[in-house]
Amino acid sequence: MSAACDRQPDATRDTLGGSYEASEQMLPGAPDAAPEERTDEAATPQVAVVASAPPKTPARTPIATRIARQMLILRDAPDDAAPIRGRISLGEAFEVYAYVEGDGCGGKGWGDVGNDAYACLEATRRAEADSPAPRMLPELRDGGLAPFFYAKVKSGQVAHRWRTLQAWIGGEPPVDELEPEHDYSFVNRRRVKGEIVLVDEKYRIVLEKDVARYRPSRFAGRDLQKDPVAPGKLLAWGITWPENPVMTEPRDDAPLANSIDYQAELLLEPQAERTAAGLWYQIDEGGWIAAKHISRWQPATPPADIAEDEVWIDIELEEQVLTLSRGETPLFATLVSTGFKGPTPRGLFRISMKQAIGQMQARPDAEEQYNVEAVPFVQYFSGNFALHGAFWHYRFGHKISHGCVNLSPRDAAYLYGQTAPAAKAGWLHVYESTKQPGTTVRIRRGNEPVVDKRRAFGAAAWPAAG
Repeated sequence: MSAACDRQPDATRDTLGGSYEASEQMLPGAPDAAPEERTDEAATPQVAVVASAPPKTPARTPIATRIARQMLILRDAPDDAAPIRGRISLGEAFEVYAYVEGDGCGGKGWGDVGNDAYACLEATRRAEADSPAPRMLPELRDGGLAPFFYAKVKSGQVAHRWRTLQAWIGGEPPVDELEPEHDYSFVNRRRVKGEIVLVDEKYRIVLEKDVARYRPSRFAGRDLQKDPVAPGKLLAWGITWPENPVMTEPRDDAPLANSIDYQAELLLEPQAERTAAGLWYQIDEGGWIAAKHISRWQPATPPADIAEDEVWIDIELEEQVLTLSRGETPLFATLVSTGFKGPTPRGLFRISMKQAIGQMQARPDAEEQYNVEAVPFVQYFSGNFALHGAFWHYRFGHKISHGCVNLSPRDAAYLYGQTAPAAKAGWLHVYESTKQPGTTVRIRRGNEPVVDKRRAFGAAAWPAAG
């Protein structure tokens, strides 16, 4: 297996290849978050919640709304030979801001669809008055945590699948069985005839009692604008499962003063005390906690070429902490999970492509096989390495992945809406361009220097044909 997200994106599909970041390795002090059944909530159709909006651009008034009749290729000029800027999925509504002349498109001609992108409107239709409005992708279900309900076959068991709900109600035999080592996505969850059923995009159903549902993490990072860290204090999170011991004195055999929940925030005195057992920090509210139980956040100096108003991302590998900043001003900080089975690359990168939803699958010759549907909020920054949401574990603050940067679902949604290149409503994914370069991502270990690996514009990075 490659040590990265190891399948190159397939630009012709709605779901693009990548790598599943789950690990069977249990790390000390972190829950495995194995999939589990959940029937405590009402099994009714879920209300979709729109993810974070993209960075604001000067307001423009659309002149029309159209609907894609096939996968729609967006170009950075009204020319079918121009570089790809993004794609809109079949059936998605999108806004048009102007009709423009160009080359390689007949019939309805070219439309300016915003964010310096153009679409040939030939394979589109006019949205009717009762048509759904354009929506930011992906929309979120499952309590606003994920775009789908996710489940897999229980270990050593069988999960049957029926052609339709009506086929199951009518007593028809199932059409097949779910595959092991495959995480499935479902668009609906409902109760029928006393059973909870999961419905996929092709209207096929499985019984929830036959599968193990994933319960996505509810962890979220800290908004440093709304809730800044007090001067002279150090922000940290407890990373030992299920609780982090707080002692009355900086030693392991001191009396227990308190305990801090897993992934709970802490404010510490910045100066550590070194003992024979290691480093200890004094907690703002009293007591001492060992450095081995925490991940610490500290502001970082931006790369030399980052403008004062430029948004950028810093990822520190030892602490497993990500920071979103604007120039020298930190905006957001959170825990991540980077490479364990394979290293996360260090250096300066740019987000080259963002994908609202993508499929991630092992290569056929990989020792560990997996197939994960609908991974949310994927942001590629170097080849097959990406930042993305992870619904299959809770271990943010620990190294878990094959090289990608795992984020909690809430953090992945937030970050996706803050970075460039910016997507618009209806866009499945978007590529950086000379007019809208991707957000800089720095991945480092402590204060070690990093190499600038941001590719030159015009260098081949993604498939040019759609």
